[in-house]
Amino acid sequence: MNAVSRDYGGETLSRLQSLCDAGNAVFSEAGFTVIGPGTVLEAENLLDLYGEDVRARAFVFDIGGGKDLCLRPDLTLPICRHHLSTCGKDGKYIASGPVYRKPSEGEVRPVEFVQIGCEWFGADDPTEADARILCHVRDAVNAMGVTEFTIETGDLGVLFALIDAAQIPDRWRARLKRHVWRPSRFAALLKDYASIDAQDPGRHALLKALGSLGPDDARAAVERMLALSETTHVGLRSPEEIAARFLEQARDAKERPLSGDIVAAVETAAGLSATPDKALMQLRDLSAGAGIDITEALDRFEARLEHLQKSGFDLSSMRFDGEFGRNLEYYDGFVFELYVPGIASRHGRRAAQIAGGGRYDGLLNASAKAFGGNPVNSSAVGAAIRPETILSITEGAT
Repeated sequence: MNAVSRDYGGETLSRLQSLCDAGNAVFSEAGFTVIGPGTVLEAENLLDLYGEDVRARAFVFDIGGGKDLCLRPDLTLPICRHHLSTCGKDGKYIASGPVYRKPSEGEVRPVEFVQIGCEWFGADDPTEADARILCHVRDAVNAMGVTEFTIETGDLGVLFALIDAAQIPDRWRARLKRHVWRPSRFAALLKDYASIDAQDPGRHALLKALGSLGPDDARAAVERMLALSETTHVGLRSPEEIAARFLEQARDAKERPLSGDIVAAVETAAGLSATPDKALMQLRDLSAGAGIDITEALDRFEARLEHLQKSGFDLSSMRFDGEFGRNLEYYDGFVFELYVPGIASRHGRRAAQIAGGGRYDGLLNASAKAFGGNPVNSSAVGAAIRPETILSITEGAT
């Protein structure tokens, strides 16, 4: 295997194209429109939309004049761009072609690979759309020749609902939501907010004193304190930035701590591992036991499971993982992945992935702003299929 890209010729190229055609046909028959989105994108704004994981692995190049471009790291945003530039309301699309992404540390795989991308925007019933996308992906993978795989699911909407249920300042809520995709930072924030009144007594007293002052007096007090200690910089922070951070912490010190019940519920939900139907039961018991109302999120969860069962899925053969989906920043609801356990045990989970996707309403709405339009307030769910991994499986090369 070439470390940069694979070279295909003859029968192998024909076989790969046949696999792509078979997968595309499933979506075409389901009413998805075949499109050919662009390969080169303007880097400004787009990489921020993707989040840290994809941004760190994107290929960005300078064309002069202060303008950067990037090779598409997947098909999601190019398809979003096409949709928003044509109608921006509802639509279903299927596309295929090469995407470009630097391997994670320790990975050995090409930086250019073929992907099939499907996206569904503006569905009347988002829970049904979630289930139907997974159904189409399953059928496409079967049509491409792979019938034995494991399906793992998650639902980031549950974590967001727990955060919304917390009696905390909006700035805390926004900060927690921003770090849902950074589990270690998220856990540290939960701990900080739950112990806001149990900090070092001297520090806590200082922060409360600063918080009792008006903004200008508080800022002057911090700057005077820094001047007396002859502090000019801490790391890369200027005195003004240090003062701003002190004032933010002073505001926090005046707030009531985050409820321990919320912290325990979030930790339990994130650590949950069961079949989807049992996970739903445990989440309802958790919510009731802690007196936390996340009924709307759990009703969506239940409706999705009902649609999955109607589509022929055996819930007892699927897995739900409360942590799943927290490594890719733009997902904010239902997430899923199809992978082959045998390959995962030999080469790692990423190498074993044959398809994956989920809901990303927030990304679609943010994309509208990035592309110069207005927020569309619409739903978005999609998935990506890995034809080259499927080719390796069907040819016994894994």
